Amino acid sequence: MHSFSLQVRWVPGTSNRLIVCNQSTEKEVFLHTFEDVCGKQATFDLYLQGKTTLQLSGKEMKRLGV
Repeated sequence: MHSFSLQVRWVPGTSNRLIVCNQSTEKEVFLHTFEDVCGKQATFDLYLQGKTTLQLSGKEMKRLGV
């Protein structure tokens, strides 16, 4: 199974929206959507560092719309 790298950071000034980026796409998603797809543990580094990079499957990327 192929995995894709996804960079995630907060939309400035928000606590419920994220910017998700891969090599060719940048999109804004709601935090609850991100948690539904990636799990709550995927947000831990976001809260601590303000950004994170994840390896996601094609199916997960599609669910996020990236």
